[in-house]
Amino acid sequence: MKVVIVGCGAIADRWARVLTADPRVEVAAVVDPDLDRAEQLAARRCPAAVPATSLRQACTAVEAKLVANLTPPQTHAAVSREALAADLHVLTEKPLALRVAEAAELAELARANRRALVVMHNRARDPEFLAFTRQVTAARRGPLAVTADVAVDLPNPGFRRDQPLPVTTDLAVHAFDQVQALVSAAPAQVTATEVPLPFLGAHCGLAAITVAFADGSVLCYRGGYTGRGLATTAVGTWRVDGPDLAARWEPPEQPSSVRTPAYQQCITAMVDTVQAVTAGAAPPWPTLALRSVAMLQATLTAATTGRPADVPPIPRAQP
Repeated sequence: MKVVIVGCGAIADRWARVLTADPRVEVAAVVDPDLDRAEQLAARRCPAAVPATSLRQACTAVEAKLVANLTPPQTHAAVSREALAADLHVLTEKPLALRVAEAAELAELARANRRALVVMHNRARDPEFLAFTRQVTAARRGPLAVTADVAVDLPNPGFRRDQPLPVTTDLAVHAFDQVQALVSAAPAQVTATEVPLPFLGAHCGLAAITVAFADGSVLCYRGGYTGRGLATTAVGTWRVDGPDLAARWEPPEQPSSVRTPAYQQCITAMVDTVQAVTAGAAPPWPTLALRSVAMLQATLTAATTGRPADVPPIPRAQP
């Protein structure tokens, strides 16, 4: 199955490495508005791939079946929409979109065209984090108070330099994915602030986000793109408190060298989904991604207006 990688920033190197090692797919083209960057990725990871400056140009050159959308968050919806409209399956980095209406439109288009639309959820699918969440959910007896602390030092921030509210849009969305493994109730309201730290870097900032859920549970997220002094692991430190329950999790400083990285497992599973849809399975409805987009939309509204914002409902798949 031929795949086109769209977006040749830093994360594309990781994706190209995993995809080129998967015998089920062939990286046939790489796309970036900066042709030099596309050519560099092709030379480094997939020499047979055609460099191009647009998805349309790439699809003229190769007969692709699949697109990997690795563009900045504000262009995710447009690129995925173009790919689905061209009858291509889509693997996309998170978030699926910045607004629920856009995300729902993409999900409906994928279902109507019987194409897979699969979102990267590598933090939420981390096996060690999932083991922690299973312990919590087995012991819980009511609402949960959840905190997550994440600070990431990015030597190569890429698109985040020019992105409004980069901590909220690019980092906190991981926590929105992860908390759904702990709290199944619908998110109801968000309060949020994000403060830039230009003295540390153009992309740096700290965000404080509180999400209230319909069952009384609360997520308190503190995250940031910072310098080395505040840096945690990319997955962060999680704490949970509830009736007769207290738990804490942070990943080991030295992960097991024999364990396949979560991102690699996730990309492989995403290709599995495409294979299943190609074989006749119905495209899965992206409930996890839609709920994360709903929390993200409310967070962006709250951070921009300085007032609490209600979380919009997410649509269910229609029969």
